[in-house]
Amino acid sequence: MLIVHAVQKLLTSSGIEAASYISEPSPNQLMHSWYARLVATGFTGRPLVMYVHQPSLLLVLTRGKSINTTLHLFHKRLPQLLDRQHFKDAFIEREMKLVQEGHVVSKTSSRSMLASMNAMMENIEAVCREQPTYEAIDLDAIEDTFTGWLTYDPVLRKFRRTRDYWMERGVLDEA
Repeated sequence: MLIVHAVQKLLTSSGIEAASYISEPSPNQLMHSWYARLVATGFTGRPLVMYVHQPSLLLVLTRGKSINTTLHLFHKRLPQLLDRQHFKDAFIEREMKLVQEGHVVSKTSSRSMLASMNAMMENIEAVCREQPTYEAIDLDAIEDTFTGWLTYDPVLRKFRRTRDYWMERGVLDEA
């Protein structure tokens, strides 16, 4: 089960009513909670949708302006990102099977996640504006950069990188 917490602007552009009841994730699923928002690229009418995993801040970018038109791209891009970042094959297969079970869209509920996404968005927008065309935006390179992004974990009260979160869970291959 995939839970997508979308900001209001994305809910509106998607024409989706947020669910009032959020179902529980599948047992042992680590990639169930994702936050989503629009990202301006500097190219009129051609935004991106960023999906950010809570709590690791793993980033998946898709071209488009609604959940309806980008969720299938998210399902395609997530395993590609995990493979590029050397996640274990068994982990990728298990998580993708669970993600494919279905999804629920809700409103955002974490201010700290929104703050982290705002900081990420500013950086992504700056990279996008440096590109000559919308098609020249290298989504893979941006995603890969953010796996090494240093963030503050308020629960652990320490700084860590996105990769560190996954290393601590033992789902990365030694690469």
